[in-house]
Amino acid sequence: MELPEVTFFDDFYFWFNTETRKEYYATPLYFYKADFHLDLDNKLRDVFYKETELTTNGLKHPASMYFPFHEKLGLMLLRFLNTDLSNFEMANRTFFYAYGFEILRDLDKNYKFELKQNYGSNEEYLKATNKIFEDLQENLIDLQQELIKAVTYIYNLDNIKELEKYTYSERFAVYLIKRMGKLYTYYKNDFIMRDSYSMKYQELGKNSEYELLDTLKNKKQVLSMSDTHKSNDLSSICYAILDELSKTPNYPIKKCQNCGMYFIPTSKVDEIYCDYLKENGKTCRDLGAFQSYTERLKQNKAMGEYRRTYQQKFMQVRKDKENKKLAKDFENWKKEAKEKINQMKKGKLTENEVYEWVLKNK
Repeated sequence: MELPEVTFFDDFYFWFNTETRKEYYATPLYFYKADFHLDLDNKLRDVFYKETELTTNGLKHPASMYFPFHEKLGLMLLRFLNTDLSNFEMANRTFFYAYGFEILRDLDKNYKFELKQNYGSNEEYLKATNKIFEDLQENLIDLQQELIKAVTYIYNLDNIKELEKYTYSERFAVYLIKRMGKLYTYYKNDFIMRDSYSMKYQELGKNSEYELLDTLKNKKQVLSMSDTHKSNDLSSICYAILDELSKTPNYPIKKCQNCGMYFIPTSKVDEIYCDYLKENGKTCRDLGAFQSYTERLKQNKAMGEYRRTYQQKFMQVRKDKENKKLAKDFENWKKEAKEKINQMKKGKLTENEVYEWVLKNK
């Protein structure tokens, strides 16, 4: 693959693997730490302020040979949609710490800035990047709002009935063609290095022409290409990610019904709660499951009465630990109550029948 003649360490590179649903990116090392040393034996883990795993897979460019990261497909876009842009500290903590500030160099053609390779101290680095953020803060907020509008339409987050029958990619195309927002302008600063199956050359290149053709035919194998993007424009990066996501079926962007953050479901496409950890160590999915369980208890009088009675009996046994008969009776009641509930779930007993049994055996 012919590489562009650029200064490798000055640009942001990213590429996708839709089969594994991962995205890879490589970013200039010196934007992450003011004072550092290269520790190749430890794979540079101590150099990056980044929580996801370093990988040696999918190397696409000499600049990224030692430091590509991989994460869930679409996570960079999600992070930007969810980041707090009200001040530098929060924006840095929730987004820029992971991707650096070089992705803002071409965001505004009228705004130019340079980043040093070494700032001497973290304080100097933060001071410099703080100024960049403040100068471009309005642009960033506008970009975030435009992307939210696009995502809302493409993934039908407003639940418009007329849009339900159309795919993500169909809505994406219409959003661009009809110029329903500014999304159509965001592709301009994205240099794409085409992948001519370079990743498969060593694996398959020793086969003869017809051996290779027969291998692909017999295995019904399709060689997927993974182009590398080079960009220093956050809007172009988000455009490319959204374009890739829209072509990925059953991989929607959702808005959490509890916290309002944007997320991609990890198991079922109809999930309504995100799995981001909150300050209490819980996720909205955990909270949602608890709320759903509580709601079911409220709606099912048999289950509600069962839980109340269970707690009462449990506390009685706890207070009178020496009463062996009381403990044995509780164990027998639990066993019989669970059997009644199982029969109710299977439709063999009605809710009223179980409710009456619990009342009778309090």
